[in-house]
Amino acid sequence: MKNLFNICLILVVVIFAACDVIEPPYTDGDGPTPIDDTVVRKVILEEYTGHLCINCPTAAVKAHELKALYGDKMILMTIHAGYYAGFSSPNYMTDYTTSVGDDLDNFFMASAAVPCGLVNRKEYSGSYILQSSSWGSKIAELLATNPDADINIIRTFNSGTSTVELNTRVDFFSEISNPIMISAYLTEDSIIDYQKNNNPAVGTTPDIVNYNHMHILRGSLNGTWGDTLSATGAMPGNQMTTTISGAVTNSAWDKEHMHVVVFIYDAVTFEMIQAEEIKLK
Repeated sequence: MKNLFNICLILVVVIFAACDVIEPPYTDGDGPTPIDDTVVRKVILEEYTGHLCINCPTAAVKAHELKALYGDKMILMTIHAGYYAGFSSPNYMTDYTTSVGDDLDNFFMASAAVPCGLVNRKEYSGSYILQSSSWGSKIAELLATNPDADINIIRTFNSGTSTVELNTRVDFFSEISNPIMISAYLTEDSIIDYQKNNNPAVGTTPDIVNYNHMHILRGSLNGTWGDTLSATGAMPGNQMTTTISGAVTNSAWDKEHMHVVVFIYDAVTFEMIQAEEIKLK
């Protein structure tokens, strides 16, 4: 039997069908148990890079091998920041940096040299930074653990105004003692441009002319650090909802190749608890 939540959802689809899109998975509003009982933990790899970084294409190959291995369980975000994301005439004049990426770089990286990355922003031996040789083992360790939460999103995209609204529901399976934040980042892929390279095995040197830049961080719908989902943590069985919205109006971005990455994280440790990725439109 259709419950009230799904009835309302159908009405929304009918009313806004001309300009809006609703993104599954759809959710059941009767209780904290997810409809899909095959919920898995999802892990985010934040790969720090730059188009002037000669070693970064090799690290990117590793990142995409892991993405191919784990599929939807792993979410990749490529962050251009720091010295090697700067300009060099005439071919490296595209600015892939963002204020969000700069904030993250200043906070987590502490001037560390790229390529490197963060896995769920989890701290290992006093550092968030991991070299590409460690990404695989850390991702595997996290994916082997049971999920602490599930994120379900109803996305509405208005093509006329280029605005997106995310009605998000989080179901918790474990106790989280610290405050919990929720963020929504924008990424874009399939951007063909120049990239420095020193490894002939992955492309021409010293420049890859038609490099396929993937999963590039474009910004956030609710700031670098997101919004407070819960100031008091969570208990198993808790269900929390929130709405995140914003405009995606940069004409240089191809919205057909953009995604939204929604994740929740511990406000004290910064470690990500769960994540979900959906298409922008």
